[in-house]
Amino acid sequence: MDRYNALHIRQSPNLRQAIADTRENDTALFGYWAGLPSVDVCKVVAATNVDWVVFDAEHTPMSPTLMAEMIQTLRMYSQGRIIPVVRVPSYAHDWVIWALDAGAGGIIIPHSETPAQVRASIAAARFPPQGNRSFAPVALYPGAQQAAPEGKTWMDVASDHCAVIPQIESGLGVENLEEILQIEGVDAIMIGPTDLGNDLGNDPGRVAEAIARIESLARQYGKPLVGFVPESGIVDKFNAGYRLMTSVADVWVLKSGIETGIQKSRDLVENYQKERLAN
Repeated sequence: MDRYNALHIRQSPNLRQAIADTRENDTALFGYWAGLPSVDVCKVVAATNVDWVVFDAEHTPMSPTLMAEMIQTLRMYSQGRIIPVVRVPSYAHDWVIWALDAGAGGIIIPHSETPAQVRASIAAARFPPQGNRSFAPVALYPGAQQAAPEGKTWMDVASDHCAVIPQIESGLGVENLEEILQIEGVDAIMIGPTDLGNDLGNDPGRVAEAIARIESLARQYGKPLVGFVPESGIVDKFNAGYRLMTSVADVWVLKSGIETGIQKSRDLVENYQKERLAN
């Protein structure tokens, strides 16, 4: 994954190219969903074999400062091997640029429903002339941190590297999806199945139809899909066009790991007691 790095590790890695390569090479990137707002957890994750990490700033209360520290810790401790992605709270300009200034490779925009919202997200993620991302004088300092290929600036590199991933979670989003998929700068699409189901009245038929439509339109317009996919569904979702998948999340791994370890200990003692009584 380090082949997607910019010339300095503080710059955003090229998630756009990584996504494009999954389609070109018929491969997938496997990630981890970070719900625990912790720099120390990032240090642990950096030592694992994941390709990318989602920091969930939509559902996990965290400050922009903590988010930036988590992104930079992951990048530094993995030596640029892991690509950080942030699910921002909304398509507002502030969180988008905070995430990207910190070095995220991409942003997931929850509850994307209209072409106007998606265009605003893309504009916030790209420097002029492609967008209206604001220059941050304290994001990268002159010298090595701003290194760029000949003929380009670090801002050009950032605009080329940072991926924008709208998340479709409502009937309105599904209704507008075909137009959204044709917007220049949309790199992939994520489905929010639970919120989508809630919006559609939790009618299994309507939900299945909506998801099938999203998957079909994404294939039609050549956009990879992103999602949290249980291990049992990996192959099916890969065949459906999912190229960025997460199948592990910190809160679930922590819970299952604790429960499994405790249960094994209890079983060992119980089995020992049975053997002792039998003798």
